[in-house]
Amino acid sequence: MGEGQATCRDYLHPRKYSSNITLNGGLIFLAVICLLLIVVGVIVSLLVTGRKLHKISSECLEAACPESWIGFQRKCFYFSEDIKNWTFSQRFCDSHGADLVQVETIQELNFLLRYKGPYDHWIGLSREQGQPWKWINGTEWTSWMFGQTQNTERSMMRKPRKHPCHCQHKWACKDYPQCPKWHRAALRLSSIVLVILIATVIGLTIWVSHLSSENGTKDCIV
Repeated sequence: MGEGQATCRDYLHPRKYSSNITLNGGLIFLAVICLLLIVVGVIVSLLVTGRKLHKISSECLEAACPESWIGFQRKCFYFSEDIKNWTFSQRFCDSHGADLVQVETIQELNFLLRYKGPYDHWIGLSREQGQPWKWINGTEWTSWMFGQTQNTERSMMRKPRKHPCHCQHKWACKDYPQCPKWHRAALRLSSIVLVILIATVIGLTIWVSHLSSENGTKDCIV
């Protein structure tokens, strides 16, 4: 059309246009408030959930050891009263979801020496004739750890002593406990809730951006 002709937003339904601006402005304001509240809620939920799950995880692992087992560094240990051969000892541990002890740290070694008493215990170390010593999981044994224990009163026990596997000894089992199924389900549910909250924040952000763009002043010449 020619110059000087009116724009549709200036002259067509000015009251309706004004009310639309007010409505969109109000929606944007409410959306921003909701967005801020959800962001704050997500942050608070992350902090609270993280603390609760950490506390529950610690309590769960401490309480996960069965009766007669001893917890240490989030692992469970069993020291037998009976004496059996090495094969029976490993089968006993396996029947409880564990293995004969594999020493992993100096702290663990000192713990074992403290609780084993004066008796020798079978551990998860064995070898075939002409082969190197291996742990239950197949890794080769290295002797460096047994020379660094701080238990000077039992220095004669710093290194494992070789015995025929058919000999009768006490034994020590080691297990890595898992939290019960309800705890693992709670962890998964918490993760799902957090994902939903984050998705909601993203969706509201896109919506607010869309409303802002619609509230622009694009003119229509007629």
